[in-house]
Amino acid sequence: MIQSSKQLFADLVAEITAVYSENEAKSMVYLLLDTLVGLSKTDILIDKPIEVNIDFAPLVARIKSFEPIQYVLGVGDFYGRLFHVSPSTLIPRPETEELIEPIVSFAKSLGHTTSVLDIGTGTGCIAITIACEIQNGAVIAYDISEEALSIAKQNNERHQAGVQFIQKDILAYQYEQSDKLFDIIVSNPPYVTHREKDEMEANVLDYEPHLALFVENDNPLIFYKAIANYAFLNLVNNGFFMVEINQYLGKETAQVFEEKGFTEIEIIKDMFGRERFIKGRKNNV
Repeated sequence: MIQSSKQLFADLVAEITAVYSENEAKSMVYLLLDTLVGLSKTDILIDKPIEVNIDFAPLVARIKSFEPIQYVLGVGDFYGRLFHVSPSTLIPRPETEELIEPIVSFAKSLGHTTSVLDIGTGTGCIAITIACEIQNGAVIAYDISEEALSIAKQNNERHQAGVQFIQKDILAYQYEQSDKLFDIIVSNPPYVTHREKDEMEANVLDYEPHLALFVENDNPLIFYKAIANYAFLNLVNNGFFMVEINQYLGKETAQVFEEKGFTEIEIIKDMFGRERFIKGRKNNV
């Protein structure tokens, strides 16, 4: 049956605004219709007639139960590319995209094939995006989760990025020296303390993998200490690192890297004005 795309959009938004704000509902429905039907915002605006044979009711029910729409659809957007996601992986965040430009800029400044390591890759979105953006890179990515690596490999194939994925627990291998040194090491590790759970939305707390989210209250910097140890052994001289951090622990996290001997350390705020990243260099020769 031919129907109005504008009316379909309005009906779905009305359903979802029972639990979400109108703006959030509209964003979700745009993504829903674009992914499943191929309808753009312009198509909806001009009320393009469409023939749809999809039962949206079960999908809307999942969204209304606060399941993230990325899990409902099985894909999420990162840096203009779609990535497969699953409950074994975190959903790519828009603020995490801000890692990409400084890394790509540094890689291009080197003037040679750049070796990059992504620690705790999840969907592979950071590693794959870097590989796609710098093109002449040799990118490796670690993750402890076999399920996450399976999703990352699907994304690697989808984008023909050529990333090499390895199952590795950085906490167990933090003092290991790899076969080759890296120009760049990047990571978005678990950094949310359990005491912060009360601040989190239900769609994150109830659905996203706690293994990739949480650290113990009494040892919140455990992954940064391991990354600093590993990076100091495995970065080339003048190599570059950049990590995403807990907004409440910027100075403490920076101190971990300073004490290890890294230089040019800088805490960077994200688009929301929160301390979100630390970058620095290894200069030990």
